[in-house]
This record gives sequence, structure tokens and C-alpha cells, in this order.
Amino acid sequence: MRSLRTRVYEWLEPGEQSNRWEHVIDVFLVFLILASVIVVVLQSMPDMAAHDYLLSELERWCVYFFTLEYALRVWTCVENPRYAQPWRGRLRYMTSAMGVIDLLALAPFYLAPLADSNTVVFRLLRIFRLIRVLKFGRYNASIGLLGRVFRSRREELLLSLVLVVTLVVISSTFMYAVEHDAQPVAFSSIPAAMWWGIVTMTTVGYGDVFPVTTAGKVVAGISVLLGVGLFALPAGILASGFSEEMQKHRKSPIAYQRVCFYLQVKRDRLEEYKERHRDVWPEMLNALSEAGWCNYSLFLREDGLLIGYLETPDFDEALRKMAATGVNRRWQEQMAEFFEGIPGRKADEQMQRIEEVFHLD
Repeated sequence: MRSLRTRVYEWLEPGEQSNRWEHVIDVFLVFLILASVIVVVLQSMPDMAAHDYLLSELERWCVYFFTLEYALRVWTCVENPRYAQPWRGRLRYMTSAMGVIDLLALAPFYLAPLADSNTVVFRLLRIFRLIRVLKFGRYNASIGLLGRVFRSRREELLLSLVLVVTLVVISSTFMYAVEHDAQPVAFSSIPAAMWWGIVTMTTVGYGDVFPVTTAGKVVAGISVLLGVGLFALPAGILASGFSEEMQKHRKSPIAYQRVCFYLQVKRDRLEEYKERHRDVWPEMLNALSEAGWCNYSLFLREDGLLIGYLETPDFDEALRKMAATGVNRRWQEQMAEFFEGIPGRKADEQMQRIEEVFHLD
């Protein structure tokens, strides 16, 4: 029989709901996130001052539920193999992206009473409550897609950022040199000139700072032409990344090959093996997706026969990409003990391919 901690963990983790309670809890938590964000927005409106007590009470109860949710997640996170160690595992979860977001979503409510209500710190704490909207990332797969795009394009984005910063510094330096005498206040220093550089090269053009000399106008014209191209680079890089990520999820009957293999799981480890696969590490899922493992499924028979199926453009390449990742090595080391076969060899090294003899398209 599964422990209470395991049941609570399954109730809290979003995904394929195996029963009604898991679905109800997911919907309830999403509703609380949405309600708390709406409260923050409404409390900023002067017309809603008459309803401030009702809104504050609604937020109070939302935070109470978020606090309970956070405590339960910290308690049950050890059910995930990634956080299996009681103390270190819980600390790893608390410092993970979603763990930090959950904690920051609670912090403004508990810290606000310590700040003077007339200070900027108090107002910032109230506004900072909007970070709760990031909790939607746990229930929305598009957030994961965005993260994969940034990871896959991090080098190009970093390079474009360096180019943009370099261009801003150079153009602001030239503008300071040619405009300082004519406008000593607006272009009092290079950092002050950078405000002009940013709003000009992003084509925002507020008009509060602009060149008045002929040399300054020449520098401004060149800066605008260069800025239009360079500042568009990040948008193009992200668009390309989104396009590639979306294509990975589209099946192509010609480009994708169907792969089926089998392994033998030890009969005395069947239940534990199934338990391990109820919550596969998120970074393992991302690694599989990035390596081209599409529609990957595992089927387990009562005698331990494990049948695996996936679709991928190149299975050998997909294996090579997974073998190069650290998360796959950690996963294979933990799962090796579940399989019968050659001792000391990883499971992915003992896969036995099955020949396809018929396919109905």
C-alpha cells in the first residue's frame, strides 16, 4: 500500500491525473493563483478602496493555502528520485526554480507587516506579489517550451546582447563627445548619454534627449541604422528557436523512424520500477525531448518483459545525444539494478531492437 506521503505527492504534482482528486486539486490551485493575482491588480485601483478589507481577506486565505501547499511540497518532494535524500533532497527542491518561486510568492505577505506602510519598500512588497503568476509555469507546458528555447539559443542570445551593449556604449561615447559642449546637462556624461542611446536604438524615441549639432545628428543617424539591425537580432533568434522546438513535436512519416526494443526487468523489482517512472526527473524529460525522442513509451508485462517504443529521425544519433548528457548518466546508474543482463552495463547499452514487419499509416 502506498504511503500517505506518496499519495499527497501525486495529488500535488500536475500531469496526467489518474483520479478525480488530482484533477480537482490542480484546478483549485490554478484558481487560487489566478484569484491572488487579480486581488493584487484590483488593490492598485483607487475605486476599489471601499472593498480593500474583502480583497485583503481573500488574499490572506490564498496565501494560507499557498503556505500549506509549499510545506506539503517540501515534505513530499523526496518521492521524486531527484530529491530522494531527506535533507539534501529537500534543500535542492527549495533552491530549484519552482521552489524559489513558491517561496518568493509567500514572502511579500509575511514581510509586509515589518515595513512601514508609507515607504517604497512596502509598496514594492505589495507589487512583488505578482510573482505568483509564475506559479502557472507548473501547470502550463508553454513555460517549459520557453525555457527550452532560451537554453538552446543561450549562446546566440548572449552574443547578441554583447553586441547590443557594445553598440550602445560606442554610440553614447561618440554622442557625448560631440554634444557635450552644446548640451552639457542632457549629455553630462557617457552614462547619461546611454539613455539617449537606448531609446534611440530601440526606435522608441521619447524625444526628451536629442542631438542639436550636425555631428550629433550624423552619429544619431548611423546609430539608428545599426540599432535597427542589431536590436532585432534577439527577436529573430527567439523566433527561430520557437520554430525548431515546435517542429520537434510534429511527426513526419518520412523523416521519423519507428523504433521498438525490449529489456528484461527483474521480477522482484517490478513495482519499484513502475514507481520510479511515475515521476521522471524534469531535466531527464527535457534531455529526451532535445535529443529527438518523440512519442517515447514503455510497456511492462507481468513477467518483467519491458517493451519500449519511440519515434526519432535517427535512433543512433538520439542515443549518442542522450549518452553525452550528465542527467542520462545519473539516471542509467540508478536504473541499472532493475534489469537482468550483463552486470555493470547500462540499460540503454542492452536494448534489443525489434524488427518492424508491418505498419498501418
